[in-house]
Amino acid sequence: MRDRLTSVVSEFGTPCYVYDENLIDRNVSRFTGLAYPEKAVHFASMANNNPRLLELVRQRGLGIFVNSLKHMKLALNCGFSPSEIIYTSTGVRREDLAFIVEHGVAVNLDSIGQLRLFGEVNPGGRCGIRLNIDENSLDNVFIGAESRIGVLESEFEKVMATAKEYDITIVGTHVYLGTNIVSLATMMQGVKRTLELSNHFADLEYVDLGGGFPVRGDDAIGFDYAEYDKSISEVFNAYSKERGRPIKLILEPGRSLFGDTAVFCTSVLDVKERPDRFLVCCDASATLLPRSMFYNEFHNVDVLGKSGAVLEKPVDVVGSTTYSRDFLAKGIHLPALEPGDVLVFDQAGSYCYSMITQFLGQTEPCEVLLDKSGEPTLIRSREQLTGSDR
Repeated sequence: MRDRLTSVVSEFGTPCYVYDENLIDRNVSRFTGLAYPEKAVHFASMANNNPRLLELVRQRGLGIFVNSLKHMKLALNCGFSPSEIIYTSTGVRREDLAFIVEHGVAVNLDSIGQLRLFGEVNPGGRCGIRLNIDENSLDNVFIGAESRIGVLESEFEKVMATAKEYDITIVGTHVYLGTNIVSLATMMQGVKRTLELSNHFADLEYVDLGGGFPVRGDDAIGFDYAEYDKSISEVFNAYSKERGRPIKLILEPGRSLFGDTAVFCTSVLDVKERPDRFLVCCDASATLLPRSMFYNEFHNVDVLGKSGAVLEKPVDVVGSTTYSRDFLAKGIHLPALEPGDVLVFDQAGSYCYSMITQFLGQTEPCEVLLDKSGEPTLIRSREQLTGSDR
């Protein structure tokens, strides 16, 4: 990808997101190539909602996981059939549940109240139930009694009674084990507990393990996808044998599918020298590369086409706004910079463009896809200001 960035920036300008189709295919194959035969992979649309990219993963045999009616309609418009969509959220409105049922989309429900509402909308229906693994020795904020997600094992009796009242068949379980889980042992511990809890459901057809897979390089640890393939296949083959029928494994990768397939490019506008650092202002802001704002995580950054000795002082990269917390990078080491240089932020394919906010009034950047031969295609135009707005 890097050898094409200069021409992409020249043609499409900055700021821009640039994706690599070859890297996307590599990541897709990690999941579609799992040995366990009874599986389905559904991309989590909240990680990236670009219609062209959603169509691309659909063409490669993936389904889609959505948590809003807006994204469900987007999925349908991108060509996903209802059977290829999974809807899971919290606090789903009655009219939205009715729409989901009307279209035949699979749904996982998050509470006893939501299960009751589903029964009122669709008595005799089929659904999954979202679990909360209440054991939390690893201090994971996504599970345990303090988490807002799912039903606890202590609530299962009421879940069963509600399902019986409305003649609902609970055919699956769904969990959210966390995000960017770099330890295979940690992930498999969560899988084991999920299957233990799933044994409570007699009509079980699937176990949806959600996502949580890391982007390569997270915490400088390489997640072993080959070993995961071996472990998850062994576990689900044994579990299916124990249950007396094939239990479908569902995975919902989000950041891991697109995260390391894209970069964010922005041009230097100004350089200030301070006694202890340089401030480099670019033609973007943290609202256009928002993970730093939401997660306090900064992306690695380098300078396109420029190498050499780094500056003695550290560099902070800041946006072209008046917001005092508008930092895209802090304390990094770069060569001497000047206006016109292009900064390249890596791992920008997931939870980046989809998290852009209107705060600070920054014009939304364009998105470009490099196909397998390296040819660029504009897959989302830069936001245009017209008339008196310009």
